[in-house]
Amino acid sequence: MNTWMKIALGSVATLGVGAAGFFGYFQLVKAGVLRYNKYDRRERGELKVGGTAPNLTVTLYDGTPARLAELWAKQPVFLVFGSCT
Repeated sequence: MNTWMKIALGSVATLGVGAAGFFGYFQLVKAGVLRYNKYDRRERGELKVGGTAPNLTVTLYDGTPARLAELWAKQPVFLVFGSCT
């Protein structure tokens, strides 16, 4: 077999094994078997779509703490998670 043919075949095989490993790694991360990095603290929760939210203590814009149940008693509540930077 030609030297260039061996190099091309080896390159294709290496890329195939690398792609399979890459895909497998991300599937394991997605399934929760592996953590993405040392700062990843996600865990499977018990919240379900359409279920009631837990009665958490949240911090309002003015810095005062409030229980969600107290806020719901007065008016509908809109929660935003994340940051604006």
